[in-house]
Amino acid sequence: MPDPYLLTTEPWLPVWDLDTNDTNHHVGIHEALVRAHRLVLPVLRAEDVAALRLLAAVYDAAAAPRDAAEWDAAWRADTLDTDAVAAYLDRWRDRFDLFHPTHPALQSAALTEYARGPEALHPGSLGGDSAAWFNHALYDPLPPYPADEAARLLLHLLTYDVAGIKRAAPGDPAAKGGKVYGSKLGPVASATHCHLTGRTLKDTLLLNLPPVPRAPGDSPVWERDTPPAPTRSRTPAGRLDLLTWPSRRLRLHATDTGTVDAVAHHDGDRMADTWQQTSRLDPMTAWSTDKGADKPTPFQFLNLHDWPQPWRAAALLDGTREHSAVIQHVTAAAQRGTLDPALSLRGVLSTAVHTNRHQSSISDIPVASVELGSAGQLADPAARERLAAMARYAGAIGRNLRLHAVKISGRSSAQVAPRMMLTDLDTAWREAVALHSSAPHDARALWADAVHEAAERCIDAFPLRPLEAAKLRSAYRTNPEPQPKPRAVKPRAPKAAGRRPAGAGQRGPAVPVYEVLGGRYTLSQLSRHPDCVVSYPTLRKRVDDGWDVAEAATTPGSRGARGGSQQ
Repeated sequence: MPDPYLLTTEPWLPVWDLDTNDTNHHVGIHEALVRAHRLVLPVLRAEDVAALRLLAAVYDAAAAPRDAAEWDAAWRADTLDTDAVAAYLDRWRDRFDLFHPTHPALQSAALTEYARGPEALHPGSLGGDSAAWFNHALYDPLPPYPADEAARLLLHLLTYDVAGIKRAAPGDPAAKGGKVYGSKLGPVASATHCHLTGRTLKDTLLLNLPPVPRAPGDSPVWERDTPPAPTRSRTPAGRLDLLTWPSRRLRLHATDTGTVDAVAHHDGDRMADTWQQTSRLDPMTAWSTDKGADKPTPFQFLNLHDWPQPWRAAALLDGTREHSAVIQHVTAAAQRGTLDPALSLRGVLSTAVHTNRHQSSISDIPVASVELGSAGQLADPAARERLAAMARYAGAIGRNLRLHAVKISGRSSAQVAPRMMLTDLDTAWREAVALHSSAPHDARALWADAVHEAAERCIDAFPLRPLEAAKLRSAYRTNPEPQPKPRAVKPRAPKAAGRRPAGAGQRGPAVPVYEVLGGRYTLSQLSRHPDCVVSYPTLRKRVDDGWDVAEAATTPGSRGARGGSQQ
């Protein structure tokens, strides 16, 4: 038996220590929370996102404020409530032992067969069958992982494991031929993660945990019995349950020296209406809700090349079509005067990019950060609206650019759209936000100039005749606002002499017809148009979600990940 490996005390979480200027320091959960006022958790990779969410869940369970007054007091305090944190971690000490025989941390003790080697923990394995092409370490058997690295990779796998077919756990009644089907993504892997960073880990944790009382029956996974081996479906009891959702059944096999040489890996808890539950309970997510939509969808901040457009996060500031609970929470704290008006706030977004519609393979998990302004700006509704409008302006210009380029060049959107992506705007956004607090008009002008320059670069690189290029330069700035959803035109029955129009006596709603791409089409007809680059189900969902019909038809999907329905 290996010695215990306590995640509370063993050094496994990478942090920056402000007291020693050590940027390569590792701590356990206890030190991370007790010295949170002197540590920084840099979130640069998906692995760091998973670590932040775990620390947030532990602090939330141990000592997080439950109302605004408690939150304000915690923000003004020098440290977190270290006595409450220490007492909580001491109470649940054994539940944080990575190799505990009956309740291994974040794992299921019901698993006893280890069918996979250490490669199951390697992030490259989430890339599917071709993963070894891009991660040469996977060509050969991997050596056992040290316990600290195994703990970080276990957390990453729990957070981002892909959907699809999984090996059935022994005794699972859902097994068919030794496998279970219909495995779902976990809450984070199916959503867009969004958090705000503070000056220290203490600030970051408080910024991302809106004060709420613990829901009845809610508890994190380490306060519960070890998850059973079979897959099960259930509804999360509250925020703590969702933040530590056991979407997979995993167990590490440890050698006598405390390294991990094998893994049990199976499907875990499934959740109905994942987006609905996650948007309701997880504050560190961002969502879009179009008018008339019955449920939110993950906020998109990637372009068609899956490159981050971090300035898009500012659209979350006015909380209309796009929204995030942490931004609403911090805005309220700024309006109460709890936050220093000069405090600079930075948002961090991340999302998993899946390579197929089954979501069984990941190509990337980009992490992007962006300036959202100062607390003083967030406290001002007019400033928030202006910053959100600036972020949306770039999207409107990009949309105009693509649509007019298709019309003027005569090429299909599939040819045009990938070459009309606005890029290299990060520095301009940072400068515009810094200027906005003192000179909003100048900031908007600076941003507009940068957006136009990015559009001009796209036009210069696109093969157009001089007259066509000039026409596009003139057209793309016209009405640079999101266009309203096209009016559905009631279909007209074709005339036939002396004959009743087909279907004239039938009842039921008329099929909408849209005036788009130079003609009048139903969505079924439009899906067969030469310029339509998506399937009918994707087109239908996009229109139902409020997309412009021409944009919905001519915007390529993200290798099956975007535009399709989920959950």
